[in-house]
Amino acid sequence: MSLEDISFEQRDELALLAKTLSENPETRRDFLRMTKRVKPDLPIPEIELQDYAEKKMSEMENRLLASENKLREKEAREELDKRRQSLISKGLASSQDDVDQIEKIMLEKNISNHETAAEYFDWMKQAAAPTPTGYNPSGLNKFDLSKYWKNPQMGAREEAAAALKDIRNQGRKAIGI
Repeated sequence: MSLEDISFEQRDELALLAKTLSENPETRRDFLRMTKRVKPDLPIPEIELQDYAEKKMSEMENRLLASENKLREKEAREELDKRRQSLISKGLASSQDDVDQIEKIMLEKNISNHETAAEYFDWMKQAAAPTPTGYNPSGLNKFDLSKYWKNPQMGAREEAAAALKDIRNQGRKAIGI
């Protein structure tokens, strides 16, 4: 684009507009950036210094964030180790293998507290104990059911009469009498 085709008044107006834009604090930065975009080889120390400072600040922020994240991670690991050791010291877990199993339960059952998961783990171990051999699973073996098979109503009446007779012989009053 050439300035030869425009009048002196137009050229003066463009120069005044450029001067106004470059001196206004709100538009100066954008004006300088557009100038740098059109003529990349033109040295503009104000923009170059600002870009350099922003780049260095960004690098510093990234390093600071990385170190903060490492510190948080270290604190989280220490807290986790402290919780694990408290399980063993409180007697809720007997070894590191128990702690590993407790943490597995925490993940499977969505339990967020180590102590609650340790109690659940202990409860699971107790529930898994075998039943004693002296236990008789059928309570019906002590009753004679043959009279119920023949005539259920008569069998029930005889059982009720025997229970009433036992109560009267013991000298106790039945409830409601």
